[in-house]
Amino acid sequence: MDDTDQVGSPTDAALLDAVRAGDLGAYGELFRRHCASVCVAARQVTSQPSEQQDLVADAFARTLNAIRNGNGPRESLLAYLLTTVRRLGIVSARQRSRVALYGTEPRLGDEVTAAVDEGALRRWHLDLAREAFQSLPERWQVVLWHTEVENRPPGELSDRLGLSPNGVAALAMRAREGLRQAYLQAQVPSASATGCASVREHLGMWTRRAGSPRRGRAIAAHLGDCGDCREAAAALAESNDELRAGRRAS
Repeated sequence: MDDTDQVGSPTDAALLDAVRAGDLGAYGELFRRHCASVCVAARQVTSQPSEQQDLVADAFARTLNAIRNGNGPRESLLAYLLTTVRRLGIVSARQRSRVALYGTEPRLGDEVTAAVDEGALRRWHLDLAREAFQSLPERWQVVLWHTEVENRPPGELSDRLGLSPNGVAALAMRAREGLRQAYLQAQVPSASATGCASVREHLGMWTRRAGSPRRGRAIAAHLGDCGDCREAAAALAESNDELRAGRRAS
C-alpha cells in the first residue's frame, strides 16, 4: 500500500502508524494538517473563542491519548477529530446549562452567548436526527413519517403497509425505538481497534437496554477495561436521559 498521497505527502494512515511507533513529530504534522477544520467544527458548537480553543486542544489531546492506548483512528483522523470535538462540545454545553440553573443572575452578554450556543446545538441535534432517520429501514421511515410527522392514525396506513391497524401501531412503536437507538448510535465516536469497534457499533442499542443478554455482558465487560469506550458510553447515557426527559415533557 502506498503511504503517500498524490502530492507526495504522507497519508494520515502513515502518520498515525508513525505516532503509534512513538513519533510525536508525526502527530504535529497531523495537527497542522487538520487544525483549521477542527477549529471550524468548534465554532459551530460554541461562539466563545476561549471555549473553541479548549475544545480543539482537548480533542487533539484525547485523540493522541487514544492512539497511544492502541485505540483511535487508523486511517481518517479528521472524521475522528470532528466527532470528538462535537461530543466534547455537547458535554460542555450541558454542564453550562446545569451551572446556569443554580448560578447567579446571568448578564445580557451571557444570555446572547447562550442563545447562540443553543442554536448551534439544535442544528447539531437536527443533523443527528436526520442521520438516524436515514439509517432506518425504508418501512420504518414510512410509518414514522406518516404517524409522527403527518399525524395520521394507523388505520389509514393499513392498506399501504399491508397490516392491520394494530400491526401498524406495533410497527410504529418498533420504528420509534429504532430511531432512538439510531440517534444515540450516530453520536458514538468511531474506533479502529477491533475490540472497541465491535463494541461501539452496538452502543446505541446497549444504552437503550436492547439486544441479547450475551452481547450486553460482553459490552459491559469491555467497558470495565476500556476507558475510552467507557467515556463514550457515559456521554451516550446522558443523551439517553435527555431523550427520556423529552418524552416525559411531551
